[in-house]
Amino acid sequence: MGFIAAVNLALLGLLLAVPAVWGDFVTWQLGLYLLYGIAAQGVGLAWGRGGFLPLGNALFFGVAAYVSAMVLNATGGAFLPNLLAMLVCAALLAALAWGLAAAIFQGRTESGPYFSLITLALVLIVAQLAETAQPVTGGFNGYSGYDSIAGLDPYGNLYYLIVGLVVITSFCLMLLEKLPGGLILRGLVSQELRLQTLGFATHRVKAWAFALSAFITALAGGLYASHQGIVTPQATGFVLSSELLIWAAVGGRLHPLGPLVGAVVIGFLSAELRDTYLWWEVLIAFLFLIVVMMAPGGAVEMITRLARKLGWHAPKLTVAPNPAPPARAKAVNGPLTLRGVHVSAGGVHILEGLEFTCPARGFLCVIGPNGAGKTTMLKTITGAMPVERGEIRLGERDITNVPQYRALAHGIGRKMQIPTVFQDLTVDENLQLAALAGRTGPLDYFRVAPLGWQVPELGRLLDQPGVPLADLGPVAAGALPQGHRQMLELCLTLGATPHVVLLDEPTAGMSPEETGLMVRLIRDYQAQTGAFVLVIEHDMALVQSLDADVLVLHQGRRFAEGSFTEVRANPAVTEVYAGGHK
Repeated sequence: MGFIAAVNLALLGLLLAVPAVWGDFVTWQLGLYLLYGIAAQGVGLAWGRGGFLPLGNALFFGVAAYVSAMVLNATGGAFLPNLLAMLVCAALLAALAWGLAAAIFQGRTESGPYFSLITLALVLIVAQLAETAQPVTGGFNGYSGYDSIAGLDPYGNLYYLIVGLVVITSFCLMLLEKLPGGLILRGLVSQELRLQTLGFATHRVKAWAFALSAFITALAGGLYASHQGIVTPQATGFVLSSELLIWAAVGGRLHPLGPLVGAVVIGFLSAELRDTYLWWEVLIAFLFLIVVMMAPGGAVEMITRLARKLGWHAPKLTVAPNPAPPARAKAVNGPLTLRGVHVSAGGVHILEGLEFTCPARGFLCVIGPNGAGKTTMLKTITGAMPVERGEIRLGERDITNVPQYRALAHGIGRKMQIPTVFQDLTVDENLQLAALAGRTGPLDYFRVAPLGWQVPELGRLLDQPGVPLADLGPVAAGALPQGHRQMLELCLTLGATPHVVLLDEPTAGMSPEETGLMVRLIRDYQAQTGAFVLVIEHDMALVQSLDADVLVLHQGRRFAEGSFTEVRANPAVTEVYAGGHK
């Protein structure tokens, strides 16, 4: 936290020195570019940390500017009423943004294009309304004739109010990066489906990110009215939305200071070159394309990388270990049962009346040829694929078509067929997300302590001889070899101590030694927790070593069931499925 405070104090000192060094006009220009920079920080938060591209953030900027101008006109610029009006307006726009994003992203993980197009349409509509509603907005000529907030001079002391807002937003956004909320946002961009299996409602995470983006942008719009003395429809238009996007990209959408840098640098260059250099806009568009394709982190990220090469690293946040609260997963009071489950995709029937009942605890191995519906079965249990007909029950609870992010709350943890970890995060950060899964309350996202939560089940797993993850903390998960990624994903699956564990080929791509270790880890977890573990596997040696009942699927139906010995001796099974050995 000390590093964040030091950076913002340095920023404050630099900005406060501008009036004395460069005079009133440059200060006025910088104040305008800083307001644009704050609005671009909102775009950077949504795009860089939420993973979705807002094309209409000028809507919040312009509406807040119009509302502030009208309140300033009605109150003669009185400070407290206008400050309150700015905050209320920003909060209402944030609520609107939350509802919009939650509705668009509900039930989807690939809805970014829809979101971008809808926000683009909204900003075009609002800009048109601002231009045509002349009695209210002043139309094309704009709304003017009001005092600035508290009578502050746009060429003088209003600048210090803008600087205060810059430092507050920058500090809060940099702080958020270091808290669980920021970690979850980075996990969202890295691997949204895995985040859902950890119990996080990603459509709500995106909605909160967009709400904060709108709130920040609206605050900047509120001060923009006082700074400019006039609000025109251009403040709500697509051109400004595009410029916010460009500033965030060029400066760096992945760092809170990046959009500020982009807005200020491009703003001053534009003021100097726009009237003298005919192709200035083309140059900016070309620069934007280069950054998006070759340097997505923007200027700030390039500077950060250079600093790392020179041996300078920002200090890491140190969090004291502390016991994690109990996971909130519901206890399981009975077996997992599928009754007449039908699932199809693209007109192809995958599961056709699948029925079976699992034991309440222990192991069940599921085998069958490729295309038998094994992975689809796990997807239907966790809500990743819809059940068309039939019923899935866990004890007395009907969990048919439960949303995937709620499966963990019912006590279900799932490991994917292909190791699915947060590749852009370090091993330590993956383990922190595993500890947060199923345990966080609303306030925990903004506290440091949850990053140090220690989960006994995870601790036992990491302490097992042969598990290397504890020594690979700073390594990016995407750089791990296959076997290590399999173990890391097992940690993500077991972190919330689920009562029903669904493992899809947990040892695929692992050596015989790693496979033996993985089997030992799974057995240890089951013995410690009394969980039920369902394993899909092609390695018959592993299936045999688990000494569990075996369920054979074929063509989306239960084909055979019994002990390993009984299934292996069944000629009908050997006819359709041979299995394999490592």
